[in-house]
Amino acid sequence: MSNQQGTSEELRPGQVVEYLHNNQPVTAWVQEVQSTRVRILNINQRELKLPGSRVLPWKGPAYSMELSRQEVLELLKQHQQKRVQLQEELDVHEVWSMTQGEIHQASVYWLAGLVWEQADHDRIAALGRVLLQAKAYFKFIPPDFEIYPAEVVEKKLEEQHKAREKERLISSGKEFLTSLYSHAFRSGPAPQPPDPELARKLKELLVRRVKYPDDSHTQDLWAKLTAGLPQEVHLPFLLARAWGIYPDHYNYLLDQAEYVWGDEWAEEYSRDIESIKDELSRSTGDPGLEDLISIDSASTKDIDDAFLVREHEQGFFISIALAAPGLFWPFGSELDRAVANRSTSLYLPEGKSDMLPRELAENLFSLNQNQVRPALVLHMELDSTGEIKKFEPGLDRVLVRANRTYGDVEEELAGNSESSLKCAYTLASILRKKRLEQGAVVIDQSDPVIMLTSTQEGIQVHLEEDESCPGAQLIVSELMLLCNTAFAGWARDRKLPLLYRTQDIALPRDFSGVWSRPEDIYRIIRSLGATLTETAPRPHRSIGVSAYASVTSPLRRYVDLVNQAQIAAVLRDINPPFDREGLEAMLPELNARTGIVGRIQKFRPRYWKLLHFKQRGKSATWTGVVVDNSGHVVLCLPGEQILVRAGHETFGGKTRIGQVFRLRLGKVDPLSNEIHVLEAWEE
Repeated sequence: MSNQQGTSEELRPGQVVEYLHNNQPVTAWVQEVQSTRVRILNINQRELKLPGSRVLPWKGPAYSMELSRQEVLELLKQHQQKRVQLQEELDVHEVWSMTQGEIHQASVYWLAGLVWEQADHDRIAALGRVLLQAKAYFKFIPPDFEIYPAEVVEKKLEEQHKAREKERLISSGKEFLTSLYSHAFRSGPAPQPPDPELARKLKELLVRRVKYPDDSHTQDLWAKLTAGLPQEVHLPFLLARAWGIYPDHYNYLLDQAEYVWGDEWAEEYSRDIESIKDELSRSTGDPGLEDLISIDSASTKDIDDAFLVREHEQGFFISIALAAPGLFWPFGSELDRAVANRSTSLYLPEGKSDMLPRELAENLFSLNQNQVRPALVLHMELDSTGEIKKFEPGLDRVLVRANRTYGDVEEELAGNSESSLKCAYTLASILRKKRLEQGAVVIDQSDPVIMLTSTQEGIQVHLEEDESCPGAQLIVSELMLLCNTAFAGWARDRKLPLLYRTQDIALPRDFSGVWSRPEDIYRIIRSLGATLTETAPRPHRSIGVSAYASVTSPLRRYVDLVNQAQIAAVLRDINPPFDREGLEAMLPELNARTGIVGRIQKFRPRYWKLLHFKQRGKSATWTGVVVDNSGHVVLCLPGEQILVRAGHETFGGKTRIGQVFRLRLGKVDPLSNEIHVLEAWEE
């Protein structure tokens, strides 16, 4: 017989009660109450002993203990059905609306009084069940319910919506990504998810995981979506490429570095660019230095430097002009922050991307022939041994007579006629000899030119031997090293803060020299140690100088732009943009960006070289020189300028440094930077 009541009561045998199991209410019958524990028979026909605290606050109705087990189970079934039906009829939002803002906590009995004039046990239990499930509106703090305020409810509803969307994304997206992975290794149209909204979210996720491989915000979702798939580093990119989000050979390293290829990025800073152009237009006048030449590759459009060398009885006169964006640069502006983030220009087989906006790098500041340009200039007199006798930096307007290429300069040097270039070559040779006497290490190796050709089958890679121009390259390298070294010493003497390149290590005396054999280059480079960017003028041992600060490429490197602006300020008798503390504060971010962008310059050409090997298949053979056999055998492929490694067993167990092998390559994976030696025999 039913016993209705409006408040909670003590546990006693014969009551219908509910308890939580796996966060769901289970209907049960109280068989016995023993102090703090209760023995029950639940609707699933199981007898259990529970702590009394596990029983939910709504209890009843109570029935005679004379009922049979089957009669009890039938009663539990009836109450369960009625409570489920009542649950479906309740609107939890309506219940919450009647209470929120007025009270913060209430019992299920009190809340039931708001919904019904007469609330029986089944209605109270049904309401209790609904309140337990409505975690966005109520929190169960036994025996009562906390009533959340509106702002908390709004936040929790949003969280629940996101959780439901996430579960939906996982359930549908996992199957799709699995099918997409299978498609990644075969041709044909890629599968498509049935839901456009699902497609959008998955695309956003893949793009984010490509850009931020270690993104903690999406890690849990990503792990659930890709469970069962190989957890390789490039999985997001493989899936995105298979889907058509990225084309073949897409340079994902640019995305990871947040480096925008091309010049579109500069459009956002048009106002700053126009301001620089206006200031530059007011800097007019006739050139104070003419008859200069520049030497660069034929494709170079951003001309950083030009020079003029003349010989006299006791030595040489030399004038070097450097493009001068530092005279007009708006440090601290949005444009400056964007350029600092780019850090350097990129020169890749697929093209070039300027550090500066292209209009500034290739036009307004570039030392193009027959165009008057502002410049940081350096006039020096050197004796016949390369010692600087006179040093005079300044700011001027210059006119470059000709933009020469390495190739045509090399031809002129090989000719019989006298020219100022031969004078420059003589000086460069003296400077090289002087540096070697001071312990310099010169690496003489040439990277192949990577040529990319589009065909119906896709991009084909060819490696071509670079044009040999040792004389022209010697002139450029030694004159630029001289310029950077001279400015570093000048700034050090004046205590002008600059960003110096340092390598203050002890080098063995036998390291000094010009090295061209692969095994020597490998040994030397591994022993040199890294160069640092610092504000203290310390030695750079492998260059063979006591102080070195790069100034000669202000169109291509942010460090050079900063250094040039510092020097130009002193020459204009104004305060430099940065004191030493300012440069020190800049270094962490500057070094980080230089490293991140430098990774693109290092690994992207290697990608194309590996693709070159892959396209030629296992039938092609390659020449390799053993450069290390202390662990794995490491070989340098001199023609391709790439290192490969293999186990000693591939070479019969014994190798010696400098030994030459013919190699056949096995698996080559440009994306994962893998290259395996399949077979080797001594040449």
